[in-house]
Amino acid sequence: MKKIVPLIVATVTALFVMAGIFFRESLGGWLSVVLNWAIVLSSVALLVVLARLLFTHIGYIARGRQGFIYSLVAVSAFLITLIAGFLFGVDNPTFLKWIAGIMRPLESALLGLVAIVLASLSLKFFYQRGWNALTISFAVSALVFLFLGLGVLQAIDYPPLQRVIQAVEGLPMIGARGLLIGVTLGAILMGMRVLIGAERPYDD
Repeated sequence: MKKIVPLIVATVTALFVMAGIFFRESLGGWLSVVLNWAIVLSSVALLVVLARLLFTHIGYIARGRQGFIYSLVAVSAFLITLIAGFLFGVDNPTFLKWIAGIMRPLESALLGLVAIVLASLSLKFFYQRGWNALTISFAVSALVFLFLGLGVLQAIDYPPLQRVIQAVEGLPMIGARGLLIGVTLGAILMGMRVLIGAERPYDD
């Protein structure tokens, strides 16, 4: 019974949402209500997760666990940000400037680390695979887009060359759209599996 009830709720909800999408005129109002319920439940779940994370780090600090200094930094940053958000409001320019002053250096550092990791993985990729069609095409494409990123060719006022550059620069967008199509198809298949009960993530 414990497994049947979540399956019925998930199936009925999914069918209702699908029906609301196809029949917006008659079910649009009810669909908005269901989506608002989902937003409220998601917000409550997020608050529960945040509270659990906060109490976990507080427990690490209280027990003096190894590396508790990181937990102390995390808890302090969370509480300071939360209190400042309540006092000044999330739309306050000073608050937003303060948040941006912290987030931008962190994001820049993270992007730098990602670039270093990707470069090391690329070298490892060449070392493990050797020179073949896959590695050569990867190297050529990487060098081409790195060179285009310098903006040297874009400064040349030659219309045919500019058209070629625009076509080449559009290739990543084509690949991204292909990935999005694949992700969408995968999400549809997973949704169908959940709908028919083949996958039950709510049982975990």
